[in-house]
Parts: sequence; structure tokens; C-alpha cells
Amino acid sequence: MDGTLVWVPGGSQADWFAQRLEQLGLAIDRERLPQAYQTAQERWQREIRPRLGFSTESFVEWNKLILTELGLNGELTQLAAEIQSYWETPTDELFPDVPEVLEKLRRRGIELGIVSHRPLVGIERSLEKHRLKKFFRWLASPDSTGIAHGKLDRAFWASLLKQAGVSPHEALHVGDDFETDIRGARRAGLHAVWIERPQLQDRLFPGRLGVGAPQDAPPKERPCARVRDLHELTELIE
Repeated sequence: MDGTLVWVPGGSQADWFAQRLEQLGLAIDRERLPQAYQTAQERWQREIRPRLGFSTESFVEWNKLILTELGLNGELTQLAAEIQSYWETPTDELFPDVPEVLEKLRRRGIELGIVSHRPLVGIERSLEKHRLKKFFRWLASPDSTGIAHGKLDRAFWASLLKQAGVSPHEALHVGDDFETDIRGARRAGLHAVWIERPQLQDRLFPGRLGVGAPQDAPPKERPCARVRDLHELTELIE
């Protein structure tokens, strides 16, 4: 979803976090935030994600780590949850190529689904906001499936393939994050196309594990193709 169909305007993830805190009436030291965010992200990757995956609970714990690094004291769980609730109604914007391409794919009889690490309510509200819900037969997230590690867990893909009634080689996943969208899907036996939109080059999102491709990724975990937008995807399919 994020980085493929929609994007959230703004600068860095740290800037976005600062805006959320200010909206909640908290003043912070913006100069201190980037390092606090980076330190918290490293701890989340090392300590929280291996245990809680990409569940909402996991992202709330990440938020708490950032708040702690910023020197905030007391019971931070409620504040961290309020920050995370942003993803239930994000101020995302639609990439201009999306409606036309989704209509083309639908006319070709290709069945579509959303696979995202967003909370399910955030997926649904964004689709309603941009009038895209009619294009998608399935919606899935770690929370909705109960499989916390989402796209990094083969069981996650297996449940979606079973629901769709197709084998892995009959399915194609399109996404912008190498680790989850490409490597995760390929390890589960799916085709995977890496979309690298120029507008989002080198830009990180909450939950995005990195930018670019690791040099040591084996061929079987690399994308089947790389595209810059969804128009190139339809050309590839045709």
C-alpha cells in the first residue's frame, strides 16, 4: 500500500514523529529527535521486531522507545498508542497513476488484494478515502491474520494464497521495500516486482526495513523485475 498506491507527505520519519507530538500538545527538542529516532529504530529491529513482528503492538513499543530516548518519563503506553493511531486515518496522498492502472488490471480479469503492514482499519479508511475499495477482493495485515511477522513469514503468504485459491507461481506481489515486499514474497515462492518510485527514493517509512537492495541477496531472493511506476507494471504484465 504505502509507497505503491499512496504516500505520506513530509520529510524524514523523525520529522513526521515530531509533528505528531506537536499535534498532541508536546514540545520536544527537534535537534535531539533524529538521533533518538535512529537509536530507537535500531533497538526495535534488535529487540522488539523479532518478538512482535509488524503488529500494532510492535509499533506502539517502537514509539515508546522513541519517547524514552527523548527523555520523557512516566507511563508512555497511552501516548505511544495515540501516536500509532495516526495510521488508522493517515493523511496519505494517492499516486496519480493508480486509478487508471487499477481499472486496466480489473478489466483484464486480474484479481487484486492489499497486503500491508498497516493496521487493517488504516487500509480500509485509505481505500475508502481514495475510492479504491472496489478494486480489491482481499485485504490483509499482520493484525488481521494473526501472523505478526507478516510478509517475512511464509505462513502469512500461504494463508493469502489459500484464500485466493492460487499457487505461489500464479501470484505476483508488487511493493517498494526490498526486505519485506521482495525478499519475503520470493522466499514464499511468489513472483515479486520492485516498484521504485522516484518521488520516494531513499525515503524511509515506519516499518520499512531499509532502502536499496543488499549486495549479498541471492538471485532467488531478488525481484523478477523493477519498475518506476504502475504504468510500467501494466506494460510488463502485457
